[in-house]
Amino acid sequence: MDLMRRRSSLLSWILATLWCAACGRAGADVAVIANRTDRPVEIAARLDDAPVVRRKIEPGATMPFFASSGVHASVVEGGVAGPELPLAPNSAYAVSANPSGGMRTLQPIRLGEAQPAAWAATPTTPLELPDSDVIKVKIVVDDDEVRQRRVWEPIIRERIDKVSAALEATCGMKLRVVAIEEWDSDDSQRDFFTTLGEFEREVLPAPADVAIAFSSQYDIASGRVHLGGTRQPLHTHILLKERSRNVLEPERTELLAHELGHYLGATHSPEPKSVMRPVIGQGVQRVAGARLKYDAPNTLLMSMLAEELRQKNIADVTGLSAETRRRMQEIYAAVNPALPNDPASAQYVQIMGVAGARPMIEDTAKILQQIVRVAELKKKLVEQAKDQPPPSGDELLQLYVRQAALAAKQVRKENAARAFILALGIAFDSTDALRKLPLASAAIEAIEPEERRAARQAAFAGMPPLTIHGRADLVKHFVVSAHLVALLGSQPARGAGVVKELLDSNGGSGFSFADMAANRAGIAFAIALLTDRLSLDDVARTFSTAAVVPPIDGLREGLQAKEFTEDFGGVGDQRLEAELGRIEASVMSLPIYQQQPAEPPK
Repeated sequence: MDLMRRRSSLLSWILATLWCAACGRAGADVAVIANRTDRPVEIAARLDDAPVVRRKIEPGATMPFFASSGVHASVVEGGVAGPELPLAPNSAYAVSANPSGGMRTLQPIRLGEAQPAAWAATPTTPLELPDSDVIKVKIVVDDDEVRQRRVWEPIIRERIDKVSAALEATCGMKLRVVAIEEWDSDDSQRDFFTTLGEFEREVLPAPADVAIAFSSQYDIASGRVHLGGTRQPLHTHILLKERSRNVLEPERTELLAHELGHYLGATHSPEPKSVMRPVIGQGVQRVAGARLKYDAPNTLLMSMLAEELRQKNIADVTGLSAETRRRMQEIYAAVNPALPNDPASAQYVQIMGVAGARPMIEDTAKILQQIVRVAELKKKLVEQAKDQPPPSGDELLQLYVRQAALAAKQVRKENAARAFILALGIAFDSTDALRKLPLASAAIEAIEPEERRAARQAAFAGMPPLTIHGRADLVKHFVVSAHLVALLGSQPARGAGVVKELLDSNGGSGFSFADMAANRAGIAFAIALLTDRLSLDDVARTFSTAAVVPPIDGLREGLQAKEFTEDFGGVGDQRLEAELGRIEASVMSLPIYQQQPAEPPK
């Protein structure tokens, strides 16, 4: 019977895939309506070419409307529908009170829409997999739970049922408990995310989609502390704090709803009654008649992700369509300024960006691993030839860059140059400057997890430091600047170089035009590769530090703020621009930028 079910599911998936390919879309889009008034509102909605339906939305609640070719909606007052408004796909709207006391109105909620979206030209009925609207849950209780199973199991099941009802109303997904397990957690551990890592290692989610641990090892504390956590949308593990005498069951239910919101793509919300507010509890669920409510932006995020679960059976965020990822990033970016001290939305922007860049991440990782293999081999050869002088730092950098260029020719052609530049930045950034940049850190951690980072550091340890013109600091400026060009473009890379030196002039090592030469050289190197003025074949054959960075003799360094200001003014000053212009001219006059790209071998 199980085999027959699997075959049936597979057949349904194949048919759904073919259907979606034929109609050019993954499934339905969604428009969300929020009731921001103090009384229920009735909405008349026309979905695709179906007859008008009427739906009631409670005060403070939201409702999704799924369709493929369009949603038209109006507010009903006194049994009479008002003017009909066409709603944009994957957008949110709010019903607000009319200050003059007239009919309540339906207005768009602006969520970073970069361009007008359009529904499909004709309605479709995408096929859904069996149980595609179900999230299978494994309940996990740790060994610190003092109650007997006959006591805690029905309590947790009821909690899950309540959250399931809220999720179904919000985005059409339901929860189903398919397994229960007990877990012996490390009682000595007091760091929440270390315990989450232990949970991930020791408990498999199968046969469920997600394992949810209710841990009595930690007390629930008030304020901005971790009451629960998961790593990203559709992550396989969620850890919740369970033990506290001062937290009522409705608040534990709200905590579960909060973390499952994150599972379905929700971020933190500034709305005080949303279950996605950063600090939950605060008595919101203790009020008579209180309900679990998700705000409009998060209802939209969850509905978009849920629709891809139903239509495509995706396993993680890398399976999201490019259009869904792009729209979710827009929403996260729009929500972010409302909570300037909360990192959640910015992190989710990164997560979606990394998910969309999976092929680039894979190719960059392959090149980086080859650099490490070459470094390990070179280290062995140097150790075996102890009677010979070790190679210089410039010679080692030349070897590694040339080998990286050869490795880049083995990855996807469309990614090769950019992946090569990104790999150089990660490999040779000895101070981890890139890992400290919010816009770069998520991608770098995906390219090089901690264990691979440790292996890279071990390969370079005990060897002469990499240098350009005999200086290790110039290597960092060169590769970091090139990396930033590949990641963000040339203007941010230029600005970052100047800002770094200005900071150094305030009590640090001082403003260095030698560092600026390496910065501009790295930028020129990256631009030449990305615009095909320089080929990977050129790099593999001819790269040397002298070929890409001009001599730095005579360039002023160590300038503290007073001296720098007296001699060069500041950003925008003609004296500074003239000096930087002379440096750029010396970079661009190097022979490597005068030659035609090498013809690839036939």
